[in-house]
Amino acid sequence: MRVLLRELMRGERFDLELDGVSAAGFVSCSGLQSSREVLEYRQGGSDTVELFEDGPGAGRLVLARGLTCDSELWSWYESALPRSGAVVLLDEDGNESMRWSFRGALAVAWEGPPLDARNPEIALEKIEIAYEGLECKRT
Repeated sequence: MRVLLRELMRGERFDLELDGVSAAGFVSCSGLQSSREVLEYRQGGSDTVELFEDGPGAGRLVLARGLTCDSELWSWYESALPRSGAVVLLDEDGNESMRWSFRGALAVAWEGPPLDARNPEIALEKIEIAYEGLECKRT
Protein backbone atom coordinates (compact mmCIF):
# COMPACT_ATOMS: atom_id res chain seq x y z
CA MET A 1 0.00 0.00 0.00
CA ARG A 2 1.43 3.31 -1.06
CA VAL A 3 1.15 6.25 1.33
CA LEU A 4 0.90 9.72 -0.17
CA LEU A 5 2.76 12.60 1.45
CA ARG A 6 -0.48 14.54 2.00
CA GLU A 7 -1.86 11.58 4.01
CA LEU A 8 0.93 11.75 6.59
CA MET A 9 -0.02 13.38 9.86
CA ARG A 10 2.06 16.13 11.42
CA GLY A 11 2.84 16.06 15.12
CA GLU A 12 2.92 19.78 15.84
CA ARG A 13 -0.71 20.40 16.90
CA PHE A 14 -2.10 18.43 19.81
CA ASP A 15 -4.09 18.92 22.97
CA LEU A 16 -4.50 17.22 26.35
CA GLU A 17 -7.97 16.38 27.62
CA LEU A 18 -8.66 15.40 31.22
CA ASP A 19 -12.02 13.83 32.05
CA GLY A 20 -13.32 14.87 28.61
CA VAL A 21 -12.39 18.56 28.89
CA SER A 22 -9.53 20.29 27.09
CA ALA A 23 -6.95 20.93 29.82
CA ALA A 24 -4.10 22.65 28.06
CA GLY A 25 -2.04 23.00 24.93
CA PHE A 26 1.52 21.74 25.13
CA VAL A 27 4.72 22.28 23.18
CA SER A 28 5.87 18.67 23.50
CA CYS A 29 4.55 15.24 24.43
CA SER A 30 6.46 11.99 24.75
CA GLY A 31 5.57 8.55 26.08
CA LEU A 32 2.68 7.57 23.83
CA GLN A 33 3.43 3.87 23.88
CA SER A 34 1.80 0.55 24.57
CA SER A 35 3.31 -2.84 25.28
CA ARG A 36 2.10 -6.21 26.47
CA GLU A 37 3.41 -8.01 29.50
CA VAL A 38 4.15 -11.66 28.72
CA LEU A 39 4.56 -14.51 31.20
CA GLU A 40 6.65 -17.54 30.30
CA TYR A 41 5.59 -20.97 31.54
CA ARG A 42 7.58 -24.16 31.22
CA GLN A 43 6.17 -27.44 32.48
CA GLY A 44 8.61 -29.50 34.54
CA GLY A 45 11.24 -31.17 32.36
CA SER A 46 9.82 -29.75 29.13
CA ASP A 47 11.89 -27.81 26.59
CA THR A 48 8.77 -26.03 25.37
CA VAL A 49 8.01 -22.57 26.71
CA GLU A 50 4.42 -21.33 26.57
CA LEU A 51 3.70 -17.62 26.48
CA PHE A 52 0.70 -16.05 28.18
CA GLU A 53 -0.39 -12.45 27.83
CA ASP A 54 -0.62 -10.75 31.21
CA GLY A 55 -2.37 -7.63 29.91
CA PRO A 56 -1.16 -4.30 28.68
CA GLY A 57 1.64 -2.61 30.55
CA ALA A 58 1.53 0.84 32.08
CA GLY A 59 3.09 3.87 30.43
CA ARG A 60 4.20 7.40 31.22
CA LEU A 61 3.56 10.63 29.36
CA VAL A 62 5.80 13.65 29.74
CA LEU A 63 4.23 16.92 28.59
CA ALA A 64 5.77 20.40 28.51
CA ARG A 65 3.98 23.72 28.16
CA GLY A 66 4.58 27.39 28.68
CA LEU A 67 4.20 28.32 32.35
CA THR A 68 0.96 30.24 33.04
CA CYS A 69 -1.14 31.25 36.03
CA ASP A 70 -3.46 28.27 35.37
CA SER A 71 -2.94 25.89 38.29
CA GLU A 72 -5.08 22.92 37.14
CA LEU A 73 -2.11 20.61 36.46
CA TRP A 74 -0.41 21.53 39.74
CA SER A 75 -3.69 20.94 41.61
CA TRP A 76 -4.07 17.52 39.98
CA TYR A 77 -0.50 16.65 40.94
CA GLU A 78 -1.15 17.67 44.55
CA SER A 79 -4.46 15.76 44.78
CA ALA A 80 -2.93 12.39 43.77
CA LEU A 81 -6.32 11.40 42.31
CA PRO A 82 -6.58 9.21 39.19
CA ARG A 83 -8.18 10.67 36.07
CA SER A 84 -8.92 9.59 32.54
CA GLY A 85 -7.75 11.60 29.60
CA ALA A 86 -6.55 11.76 26.04
CA VAL A 87 -3.86 13.24 23.86
CA VAL A 88 -5.61 14.52 20.73
CA LEU A 89 -3.71 15.09 17.48
CA LEU A 90 -5.17 17.92 15.40
CA ASP A 91 -4.95 18.43 11.66
CA GLU A 92 -3.96 21.69 9.98
CA ASP A 93 -7.54 23.01 10.32
CA GLY A 94 -7.70 22.22 14.06
CA ASN A 95 -9.90 19.14 13.62
CA GLU A 96 -9.25 15.91 15.50
CA SER A 97 -7.36 13.38 13.40
CA MET A 98 -6.24 10.93 16.07
CA ARG A 99 -6.86 10.27 19.76
CA TRP A 100 -4.89 8.32 22.34
CA SER A 101 -7.15 7.74 25.36
CA PHE A 102 -5.71 6.68 28.70
CA ARG A 103 -7.24 5.68 32.02
CA GLY A 104 -6.23 5.37 35.65
CA ALA A 105 -3.80 8.25 35.16
CA LEU A 106 -1.90 9.88 37.99
CA ALA A 107 0.21 13.03 37.81
CA VAL A 108 3.42 11.59 39.30
CA ALA A 109 5.92 14.40 38.74
CA TRP A 110 5.93 18.13 38.07
CA GLU A 111 8.98 20.13 37.01
CA GLY A 112 9.25 23.88 36.92
CA PRO A 113 11.46 25.93 34.61
CA PRO A 114 15.09 26.75 35.25
CA LEU A 115 15.15 30.43 36.18
CA ASP A 116 17.94 32.60 34.83
CA ALA A 117 17.68 36.39 34.39
CA ARG A 118 19.95 36.13 31.31
CA ASN A 119 17.62 33.69 29.51
CA PRO A 120 14.79 35.34 27.52
CA GLU A 121 13.15 32.01 26.51
CA ILE A 122 9.60 31.08 27.53
CA ALA A 123 9.48 29.39 30.94
CA LEU A 124 8.25 25.80 30.56
CA GLU A 125 6.66 23.47 33.08
CA LYS A 126 6.61 19.69 32.66
CA ILE A 127 4.21 17.15 34.05
CA GLU A 128 4.69 13.39 34.05
CA ILE A 129 1.58 11.25 33.92
CA ALA A 130 1.58 7.50 34.67
CA TYR A 131 -1.34 5.68 33.04
CA GLU A 132 -2.74 2.14 33.15
CA GLY A 133 -3.91 1.64 29.58
CA LEU A 134 -3.80 3.34 26.21
CA GLU A 135 -6.28 3.10 23.33
CA CYS A 136 -5.73 4.59 19.88
CA LYS A 137 -8.55 5.86 17.66
CA ARG A 138 -8.05 7.26 14.17
CA THR A 139 -10.81 9.57 12.98
